[in-house]
Amino acid sequence: MRYRLVALDVDGTLFCKRHQVSPRTRAALAAVRDRGMITVIATGRTPQSALEISRQIGGGPVICCNGAAVLDEAGAYLDFRAVPGEAVAHTIAVARRFGALVHCYTPDGKVLDQPLAHALNTYQWLRLGETPLRSALGVIRMWKANRTQLVRRLDRWALSADRPPVLKLMLLGEPAGLPVLAEEIRREVPGVTVTSSGKGNLEINAAGVSKATGLAALGEKLGIPREEMIAFGDSDNDVDMLRYVGLGVAMGNAAAHVKAAADRVAPCCEEDGVACVLEEVCGR
Repeated sequence: MRYRLVALDVDGTLFCKRHQVSPRTRAALAAVRDRGMITVIATGRTPQSALEISRQIGGGPVICCNGAAVLDEAGAYLDFRAVPGEAVAHTIAVARRFGALVHCYTPDGKVLDQPLAHALNTYQWLRLGETPLRSALGVIRMWKANRTQLVRRLDRWALSADRPPVLKLMLLGEPAGLPVLAEEIRREVPGVTVTSSGKGNLEINAAGVSKATGLAALGEKLGIPREEMIAFGDSDNDVDMLRYVGLGVAMGNAAAHVKAAADRVAPCCEEDGVACVLEEVCGR
């Protein structure tokens, strides 16, 4: 098979503990682009963050917010699927009953209340692979890159008539309680899909939206069939994408059900799993 497109999840796939792409993986991605392949960031992150990471690896269109939006390399929207308005407010209400933090991803950036709690959560996530100072600076950089907007009450903001569309809601909480919260949202809130990109979060999109639907929309625009795509991922929100493409690759650090959905399993992120597979499948 001659592959023409490589779709890449970010956290746990391209980014490891240091939250950056390794030199070997950068070289492998440059090599496939030299062969005419298109590299596509396919992430749960905001449009702004996805575009920044795309530029870091040499460019290409992006699929962001778990497939809710597809943008070209210049940042123009090619596809867009927002969470229904009533579902946004209802999800926030359910999440608050469980004590979860919530922030919303919009085309304009990330919107949240409770800024201190969110800043601490981001710091702890970055701290896994960085020094305290670099982690603190990383919080500032991420908030700036994501165009983070603070509001007094997120539940009231969700009900406002002039708010921007919500592409995704991120819910943050104790891992042990999140499965119960996920089931409660599925039971109470119609019109949404619930996935996760890590032990401490849930991600809420419009029903039927996934990275696979984002790839389908992009493939139609580019004239690339699914059989000519490779995708890499490690989390629950990557499963549909790995099943959709011609070659779905789960990282060695992925959960068991993610590996089961893939065609093959790469070495883990810390061992340059993306580069290992691309060098083998596409040539050095």
